[in-house]
Amino acid sequence: MTTADYAYQGWVDFWQRFADFFWKPDDHGLNYLSRIAIALAIIIVAWLLIKLLALILRKAFKVKKGPQVDASAKYFAIQIIKFILWLCVGFVVASVLKFDLTGVAGITSAITVALGLALQDLIGSFFSGILIVHQKSIRTGDYILVKNAYGESEGVVDKIHFFFTYLKTTQGQTVIIPNRNMTGAVITNFTLLGRRRIDYNVGVSYDADVIKAKEILLSLIKDEECLLPNGAVEAYVESLGPYYVNLRLRCWVKPENYWKLYNQLSERVLLAFREAGITIPSSTDYTVKKIAE
Repeated sequence: MTTADYAYQGWVDFWQRFADFFWKPDDHGLNYLSRIAIALAIIIVAWLLIKLLALILRKAFKVKKGPQVDASAKYFAIQIIKFILWLCVGFVVASVLKFDLTGVAGITSAITVALGLALQDLIGSFFSGILIVHQKSIRTGDYILVKNAYGESEGVVDKIHFFFTYLKTTQGQTVIIPNRNMTGAVITNFTLLGRRRIDYNVGVSYDADVIKAKEILLSLIKDEECLLPNGAVEAYVESLGPYYVNLRLRCWVKPENYWKLYNQLSERVLLAFREAGITIPSSTDYTVKKIAE
């Protein structure tokens, strides 16, 4: 036989083995092409069923009867359930395709050990995420301040994922914090109690009518609808500074109304004090008095 004949015969043998692999029935009467079709059908059906189950769970968690589930817990639970179901689907597909799972198990165990050492931070973040959701000290929509060894982060909790917690800041930024850094941090939750106190300080000169100034402060918020009905509202002298009297206005509002009212107070106080002839000392006044002394 010539070289061309050997090459031709090699191609014929290759395609014969290829055809036998996919078309030759096994002991169960199925060829490998049929098994691939069955595996694809299982994946498609599983994808549809898991999507349907996730939709049912999302609707079930919104049921108002019985204990309510926080949005973070809903999201976390659904993600874990979907992961477990897809893992089961993977084993079923491997079985249909006649993969030898005994050999895979040994390789998987070795890979698991290696990945466990390499990804221990992510694993720690995963279990920290479970702890955060279980404790319910942080919920979706809460406004929090996080202090840890890496600095401070402040914002609204957007979601708690497997490994990370996402915060949205008031500047429109997204801060992504590993869950393991959340469990090891000092967290101030401004939303958890359902109310927040505004402490607004303003300085007036020693020549000003302090009683009148306190009345003005109280009048600026007396008609505010966002004030909590059972919260104390008070204005008092907080301290006596070197060149000014420091007044403090206190009131209680819902957490979502805190910044709205707080940011409005500066303009209201400035205009009201100016109209009443009450002076708010400036740094220039301090400098002039120090020179005079």
